[in-house]
Formats: sequence, C-alpha cells, structure tokens
Amino acid sequence: MKPIFLITFISLVVFACNSRQSQANQSTGNHSIDTLKKKIVQREVLSSVNYNQVFENKTVDGTLIKLLEIGNLNVPTGKIVACDPLVTVNYTPFNKTVKPGIYPVKIYIAETKESGERYAIAKLEFSSKKADKWVLALQDGEDTAELKNPDDYFGFPVDAGLGGFFDYKAGLEYGKFTDQFQKEHPNGNIYEDYLASEFKKNAKKPNEEGDWINLKIPNSDLNITMFHSGYGDGSYPAYWGMTKNNEIVSLIIDFFVLPLNKK
Repeated sequence: MKPIFLITFISLVVFACNSRQSQANQSTGNHSIDTLKKKIVQREVLSSVNYNQVFENKTVDGTLIKLLEIGNLNVPTGKIVACDPLVTVNYTPFNKTVKPGIYPVKIYIAETKESGERYAIAKLEFSSKKADKWVLALQDGEDTAELKNPDDYFGFPVDAGLGGFFDYKAGLEYGKFTDQFQKEHPNGNIYEDYLASEFKKNAKKPNEEGDWINLKIPNSDLNITMFHSGYGDGSYPAYWGMTKNNEIVSLIIDFFVLPLNKK
C-alpha cells in the first residue's frame, strides 16, 4: 500500500493540515475572512460511536481486529496535530491540549474479507483509563454551527494515503527538514528518496514497502508518525477520548473501515 506522492502535486498544495472538511456540505473546511471575524462559540460535538468496542474486542461485526504498536510519540508542547504529513504545508494543532510527555501510538487493523488488512483506527494514548465519551477534535475557527446532522464532522484531508500524529513543535521541525531536503535535492522526491526506505524498515516481508513509520526528525529529539489511512484518500475525523470528568485519555482517528455500532 504505497502512498501516492507526486512532487509536482505538493508544490500546488496550499491547504492547512487540519483545514477541516465538513461532510455536511462537502466544503474544504476553509473559512472566509467574514467567518473568522465573527465570534464562534464551539459546542461539544459527540461521536455517535463508542470506540471502546474496537479496543475491548478481538472482533467487530465478524471482522478480526489486530493491534499494532508503533512506538511512542514525544509531545513537548501538548499541542497535537493530526493530518496527512506528505501533502500538508501548514501544521495547525487542535485547540485542546494535553500534558506534555511521551505517549504510545497504537493502530487497530481490521482483517477485511474484501481488501485484506486495513488500518481502521489510530490511537494516541495518554492514559490507561477508559473513555466515557468521544468528542470531535476541533481547530480554532471551526464553527460547529455548520454541523447540522448527527453524522456531520470536520475532518482532515488525505491525498497521499497517509495519516499521522505529531506534536506541533515536531511539525515545525519536520517542515524545516523537508524544506532543507528540497533545497539540497531540487529535482528529488522526499518520499522516493528518503521516506520510502524508512517505511520499508517496518515491512512484514523484504519485498513489501511498509505501511507506517515512527520517524525521528534528523538533528532533533522529536518524532513524527505516519501510517496508512484505511482505504486511502478522503476526509477523516479525530476524536478526543474523555472521561465523565472531562479528562482526556486518548486521541483517535477513524478511517471508516469498520461498520461500528452506534450508541
């Protein structure tokens, strides 16, 4: 499942990492100046799905679930970004923050009958506590009044077949790294010339390309994760897993692979 990445495309991409797309109106998620000027009061948007059904069971609706742990993420600022790292040029974090620390990243893989293994849910885990509710992760400026239907959401765009978690500071460092790479390799392709070999290190078999990396950013103590996004390109939401007392215990991305039961 090789990410689709063209250097000519990346030069044209101008949208922000979590420039969120509303499923209600097929919007790109970009807000006009007038929208940003008005006072936006964000309400808590709850998922109709309880994701604990994935984390607590070996099968979901007859589909086998496998757990893949891809290592820890260094979170020095507590500001988290979720996006497609290969095509994003402006990293904007969610407006909730967590305690700085080092946290595990887990991928829940669905063994589908039609398409084999697919990355269904990605989870950044801040605590072993169980979440009681799942709250849509938002950026400043996103107007929840636009979400008219229960299944509407703001989701980050994927165009290279990847999603990823990282700290806001790590995103800035990764951006500096990619800029320097382009200067040193004006005719190069950062995926083909650098990242592909990193993905291959995590392949199950020698002839496979690999579906994830936990990349240490060169000349930094920070890292960035990348992993395959379910069935590929699209728009995917992130949700905070929270207790009844509003303690944040996790952040998940739903790649819409599993037919999850609603509450």
